[in-house]
Amino acid sequence: MSILKNISRRSFLVSAGACLALPKLESFAASTAKDNNKKMIFIGQGYGFTEKSFYPEKAGRFSQIGLTDGLSPLEKHKNDFSLVGNLLNIGAGNPHCGSLTFLTGAAYTNPRNVKNSISCDQIAAEYLGKTSRYSSLVLSTNETKGGHGPALSMSWDKGGNPIAGINSSLALYKKLFASSEDKSTLLNRIKKRKSILDSMRINASGVSTKIAKTDKEKLDEYFQSLRQVELGLKRQVDWVNVAKPKAPFDLPEEIDGEKEIKLMYDMIALAIQTDQTRVISYMLPEQSLLNSMDITMPVHSISHYNLSTERTEKSMQRDRKCTELFGYLLDQLKEKKDEQGQRLFDSCLIAYGTNICAGHKIVDFPLFLSGGALNLRLGESLMLSKKNTPLANVWLTLLQEAGVPIEKFSHSTGTEKDLLA
Repeated sequence: MSILKNISRRSFLVSAGACLALPKLESFAASTAKDNNKKMIFIGQGYGFTEKSFYPEKAGRFSQIGLTDGLSPLEKHKNDFSLVGNLLNIGAGNPHCGSLTFLTGAAYTNPRNVKNSISCDQIAAEYLGKTSRYSSLVLSTNETKGGHGPALSMSWDKGGNPIAGINSSLALYKKLFASSEDKSTLLNRIKKRKSILDSMRINASGVSTKIAKTDKEKLDEYFQSLRQVELGLKRQVDWVNVAKPKAPFDLPEEIDGEKEIKLMYDMIALAIQTDQTRVISYMLPEQSLLNSMDITMPVHSISHYNLSTERTEKSMQRDRKCTELFGYLLDQLKEKKDEQGQRLFDSCLIAYGTNICAGHKIVDFPLFLSGGALNLRLGESLMLSKKNTPLANVWLTLLQEAGVPIEKFSHSTGTEKDLLA
C-alpha cells in the first residue's frame, strides 16, 4: 500500500499496532486549515538584557510611560508591540540552557541525553502549515556558546527529540530559492524513500506483536517518526509542480553577525510572503553579533555586566542592537504585502524572548509580542496579573487564538486573557 495515500492518523496507528493517544488537533480536516491565514514567528535570544536600563519601571502604554534606553530603537513601532512581564518558564532550571525549553516549558534529562516535549511552534505547524511547502522552518545558529545551551534549535518533535535547524543564511537561501533537481529526479528519489519506508513499516508491524510491553514506548516513538517522514514525502509530491520563487537578491559574499541576522529576517519575511511556510522559529546568533559590533568579549562575560562599568556599557550596546534588529524585522513585515495586498504584519504573530532576565536570573524574563494576526494588547509594558505566570500559559493562549484546537500545553494552568485586547 502506498504511504502517499491519504489516510487518517487513527487508521495508520491502529493498523500499525501503536499505543499512542491522538492529539486533539489531529481530528480537524485540512480544509479547515486552508481558511486560516495566520502565521507565527518565534525568535529566541540568549543571556537576557541589562536590567536597570532595559526594563520599564512600571506597566502602562509606551506612549505615556516612554521607552527605556534598551527599547529606544523601537520608537516608531511603540504602538505595535508589547513587552510582557511576570513570567516563569517552569521547565527551565539552568540559565545557560534556557533556549532548550523556551518553546516547550518541559524539563529535559541532561545536556548529553537531551529529552524534551514537543515545542509550541511544531504544534502550530501541524495545524497552520498543512498547505504550505514547508510545515515549518526551523532556523538556528552554528554557535555553541550563545546562551542557548547544547541545542540544535529551539524546536522539538512529538517524541521530545531536538530538530536540527538551518544554521546559516546561505543554507536558508538555498532552501527557499534553489531548485537543484528536476521533476523526474525528485519523484524518483521520493519513490526510493517510499519503498524503504514501506519495508520498515511492515517489518516493525511484525515485531510489535513479539516485543515486551516495556518496549512499546520506543516502538510508538518510531511510528511517530515514520509518520512525520511519510507526511514530508506526501508534501514533496504535492509541491513538485510548483516552482520555487525567484530570489529577489543575491547573497553577499561577506557576512558578519549583524548582516547574518538581517538576511535571516529578510528571508523570514519572504518565506511568509510567498507562503512557503506559516510557522518559523529562529535561534539568534549572539557572539557573531557582538563581533560585528567590534566587541570581542564573550557574550557570557557581558551577561555578568555588574562586574565592571565597561561590561555594563557593552551590555547596553548589545540591548540596543538587538531591539534595533527586531525593529528591522517589523519593518520588513510591515512593508511587504501578500497576494491580497495585506501587510504581512497584519497576518503574523511575532513572539521574541530570551531565556533569562539578566545575569543568571531566570524569573521575570521578557517576552515581546507583536503582529496583527491575533487580538493582542499592543503598545504597552504589560505585567500579567500573577507573578511567576507559567510561560506555557502564554503559548497556550497564542495557539488557541491562532485557531489551534488545543486545551493544554506543557505546564500550562490556563490561558492569559490579560494578553488580549
